[in-house]
Amino acid sequence: MAYGQHSKPTLLLTKDNKAQLSSWIGKKCQFELLYKISRDGCCSSTFHDICDGEGPTVTILYCTDNTVYGGFLSQSWTSSGNYIDDPNAFLFILSHQSVQNPRKFPLTDHTKAAFAHKLFGPTFGEVSGRDMIRLPQNRGQNYFFSGLQMWKGNIDNSLMQPHLISFQNTVYASNPRCPPDYGSPHANNSNQVFNLNGEVNFGVNSDGQYMNMNYINYMLVSDLEVYSVKAVVIQQASNLRQINTTHEVSKQWREPPQWSEQSFQQLKDFVSRYKPLPDMKISEVNILLVGQINAGKSSFFNSLNSIFRGEISARACAGSSQHSLTTDLRKYRIRNRATSGYLNFRLCDTRGLEEEMSMHLQDMALLLDGHLSDQYKFNPMAHATQRDLGFVLNPTFQDKIHCVAFVVDGSSIDVIKGNVSQKLMHFRSLMIERGIPHVVFLTKLDKVCPMVDEDVRKIYQSQACKKAIETAADVIGIPRGHVFPVKNYEQETQLQTNVSIVALTAMRQTLVFADDYLEDQYELQSDQ
Repeated sequence: MAYGQHSKPTLLLTKDNKAQLSSWIGKKCQFELLYKISRDGCCSSTFHDICDGEGPTVTILYCTDNTVYGGFLSQSWTSSGNYIDDPNAFLFILSHQSVQNPRKFPLTDHTKAAFAHKLFGPTFGEVSGRDMIRLPQNRGQNYFFSGLQMWKGNIDNSLMQPHLISFQNTVYASNPRCPPDYGSPHANNSNQVFNLNGEVNFGVNSDGQYMNMNYINYMLVSDLEVYSVKAVVIQQASNLRQINTTHEVSKQWREPPQWSEQSFQQLKDFVSRYKPLPDMKISEVNILLVGQINAGKSSFFNSLNSIFRGEISARACAGSSQHSLTTDLRKYRIRNRATSGYLNFRLCDTRGLEEEMSMHLQDMALLLDGHLSDQYKFNPMAHATQRDLGFVLNPTFQDKIHCVAFVVDGSSIDVIKGNVSQKLMHFRSLMIERGIPHVVFLTKLDKVCPMVDEDVRKIYQSQACKKAIETAADVIGIPRGHVFPVKNYEQETQLQTNVSIVALTAMRQTLVFADDYLEDQYELQSDQ
């Protein structure tokens, strides 16, 4: 194919953006440039000639104001004239006017995730009845395409569903009247711009506000790129039988637990028989789970609860979402089905940390000090006060947090950015001030390494998992020995001994650290 072979193009997709896209896709990916309008021309038929049948792709538009956005499609593009069904497709914004604030937007109907037509460039979402084709013989008039019919009409933006139409037919480049922005990372070599004849709409955000980006010209771009997306872990897994060193090291990087039914029972007995230091005169310790959204805090509680219930359970709401599924503080107790009694600790589940909708900074201190009771509802816009329902004016030592577990997604530890990282560090500084011990539960390592996905016992042999452990220790700022790999029950329908052993190992050490804190507090009280 002759397209784009006249010169080596400048790739605009940055390393950070690749990492962010990989995180959203759910696995480490490599990106290979297929189509670029500044090189290949902005023509819908050219786009389809190059990209049809190429598998998963990501389309990225680079606006002249340094806004970067686009869409991901896990299926191949075609020129069939039909919609593409893809439950994995989504829209995204990587940066807005040079400000890095990545956001992922779901498409409302996966059966219409993309529209594959020769007259349309990369097109996501439903287009029928609203989206225009500018015909050469009718310049200035808007015609709407629906199936195989066209008619004149008015666009009602308030009714639009999330979608992205990049361009239709052919769009020619032009030179801007203003001087080039040589500081822009998205300026193409010829300083051309393309005033695309498409439109973009990201739908409604969590506040119920309509997010239509067309009131600013997000169709004025310096370039548009389409990359093929290939999962690195899938390629490595296919070679695993031939070369067994891609994910493994010659020796175990940490002494693993014994993978046996006897070891499982011993760990389970330790956790179930745990009792707080008697001198402190409390009946149970409070273990706080904190971390970014979708990291697996609620799933960890569900996993531990399942182990002691004897079957898979889902007391806490868990899953993936644009915003935290947990909005209240929950101080969960776990019942041991074998004895019918409660365990002597509570797992305190909190609202997930995120860029915008998140726990207020002052609530973090109030939470650690025991001022917030079970079922307190977090308000991201204001901190708790004495007038709020669930506020504890004079908390006892029993009400306070005795150990904190940062729950961190191991598959996206490299892309924790901005406010989320700052909030994690703020939380940690509050713990250090109070002497509260903290650990890390590193989740989703089955996405980091295909060996672990097949056999959880490979965690302690995987080089990829070892690197994730080291990265988490550096990011949070704790010793590597305080970072514990965890495999939550998410896709399983039955309990598995080895998965349970990993969770119990992390919980056992957390309880030991909680007792260390109780011992320190007892000594401080005794010295006074």
